[in-house]
Parts: sequence; structure tokens; C-alpha cells
Amino acid sequence: MEENYHIGIDARMFGTAEAVGIGQYTEELVRHLLKHDHENTYSVFVSPKAWVNFPIYAPNLNKIQVVFPHYSWAEQIWYPLILRKAKLDLIHYTNFNSPVFWRQIPSVVTIHDLTLWRFSGRTQKSWWHKLAYRLVIRQACKNARAIIAITEATKRDIVQLLGIDPAKITVIYEAVADRYKPINDTDKIEEFKRKFNIARPYILYVGQWRQHKNIVRLIRAFYLLKRRYGLDYQLVLAGKIDQKAPEVLATIQQLGLKSDVILTGYIPDVDLPYLYNGAEMFVFPSLYEGFGLPPLEAMACGTPVVASSASCMPEVLGKAAEYFDPLSVEAMARALANVSKNYSLKQQLKTAGLHQAKQYSFDQMAERTLAVYRQALNNL
Repeated sequence: MEENYHIGIDARMFGTAEAVGIGQYTEELVRHLLKHDHENTYSVFVSPKAWVNFPIYAPNLNKIQVVFPHYSWAEQIWYPLILRKAKLDLIHYTNFNSPVFWRQIPSVVTIHDLTLWRFSGRTQKSWWHKLAYRLVIRQACKNARAIIAITEATKRDIVQLLGIDPAKITVIYEAVADRYKPINDTDKIEEFKRKFNIARPYILYVGQWRQHKNIVRLIRAFYLLKRRYGLDYQLVLAGKIDQKAPEVLATIQQLGLKSDVILTGYIPDVDLPYLYNGAEMFVFPSLYEGFGLPPLEAMACGTPVVASSASCMPEVLGKAAEYFDPLSVEAMARALANVSKNYSLKQQLKTAGLHQAKQYSFDQMAERTLAVYRQALNNL
């Protein structure tokens, strides 16, 4: 960028329980953009809840409070007025939810995944919700001067499902925060185990319980691991307990696993590294992801990863994971047993995982995003 610009970043997802990953992405993007770019002015648009908590300050950063919720009519009607008043040269929507009929300034949009297109599940309660989602995400991509996809897999989905020109899309990978690393403080790790009544070696899963996360098959595979392979682990499901997924709790009850499956509930990000470090293995059974941060976080902590072979997982995790067919309970159990019983493989996965996690960097993410901004602004 030869001249200085005023760039807006939609940070309304920061600090929201339903969009933790997008909030983290936005926070790290802003932090590292400001680290590399001291010429342009940035304005972040945040919710009232995040107004005080947004943890980034810089001379070339403004915070603008936006009082209406995302996915609302107010977003479509009032947000354009706020954006116009800010006198921006470019707006970066860090998720697809944006004013679909407002195109007065160039925009960049990040598409994290098309989960709701492939798995409508419980979040789209009617045909209207489904129609609105498809209209907004397609229009956001059509309106944008440039699109950022977080994996090649997501880029393919945007092209195939939304009919967008691939030349408009740049793949920019995410990364894991510095707190995810090997920890030698065994006392602290043991303290976390006691806190959650973890009494035996454990297999860890971190994430939601939504349909595409494939948790019921994971529980069935864990049951098979104990019964067929005789491996005495506990399964720790870390994350918010989803009352809208009664089938998860029902499966635990039906298989008599209540004392073997630990439900931690919500865990703050700062505490997660201790759970990763204490685990014998990390398992990720998902049917579909845009990027899949948890297995990469586990790798950064030196924990062996056993992962689904679906979607973007092989792209992101490379040769550093033991893969399985996520539709096969037997294949999942077999992969877990294989890593558990093969010390050499386990050590190989630890070493390869640490190396794989280092391939991703927030600095690189910010620099490449800045290049997309330049491209969008130079195409005026």
C-alpha cells in the first residue's frame, strides 16, 4: 500500500461463547497486523461485552462499539450506517455475517467453513434459517473484493457450493497460540487431573458436541477400545456440555461408561494446555472442519494425535497424525489401540506433531492478510 488507509475489522465475534474459534482468529489477526503495520489506521468493531475486554492497544487502533447482535435485521439495517460514518477505505468481515446489500466500500471476507451448508443440524431450526444463511454467505462472497479461505478444503467448498471464481480466493492458514507448548510442571498437570476426577491415563477430545463433531461414534469407539482391546483409559470430553445433544449423554449411559467418560464443561483457554499435556493421546473424530485447531494445539503440546481422515484434517495435520475413517467405529478404536500399544509410533507422532505445529504462524497469517488488503485496495 503506497498511501495510508483506514481499514475496518469486524470483531463482533470476539468474546462470544458460540464462536470461540472466530474470536481467537480475529484477536490474533489484529494483534499481528498491528505488529507488522504501523502506517495504516485500523478500527475494530466490537460488541459491548468485548468493549472493555478487547486486549489490544496501539496508536493506530480505534475501537468502535456495535450494540446489535450478529445474524440480526439490525446488522443488515444499522451496521452500514456505522461503517459509513467510520469513513473506511476497506472493511474485513472476519466471518460471513455482513450487510448483504451494502457495497459502498471494498470488502474482504474470511470464510472459515461451510459447516451449516453441509450439516444444518440443530442451529437452523426452519427453512427460513437455512435460506437466510445461504443467502448471506453467498452474497458476502459475491460482494467481497477478495475472499480468505483458511484451508484449500474450504476454498474447494466455496467454489463448488457457492459458485465463486477461485481466482478471487486466497488460502491463508491459521496458527496456534504460544501458550500451547510442552509443559514440564507435572504438579500443575496433576492438579488439573484431580480437579476433574481424572484417575487413570486418558484420551482427550476438545470441542463442541455438534452433529458433525461425531461424538457418539467416538464414545462407541472408546467402549470398543476398552472391551475388545482391554485398554483401561478414561475419555475426557473437554468443552461446554451441550444440552441440545442428548444423544451424547444417552450413549454414555447406555454403554455404562459414566465413570469412564469425564465431562469437564467449559475450560478457559489458559487452562487447556495442561489438559493437552497430561493426555496419553488426543482424538479428533470430526466429519467436517474448516481448519480444526484442537489437534494442532495438541501437537504443539507434544501430544500424539489420532484424527479423522475426512475434510481438511490431512491437509492441516500432514503426516503427523494417525488417521481413521470417521464413519467406522471399529477403525477409530483400532487407530487408538494401535497408537496406545506402539511406543515407537507414539514417540514418532509426538516428534512429528511438534514439527507440524511450527509450520503455522500468526506472523505469516497477518503478512499474507495484509497482502490481500493491498490487492483489494489496488483494484479500485
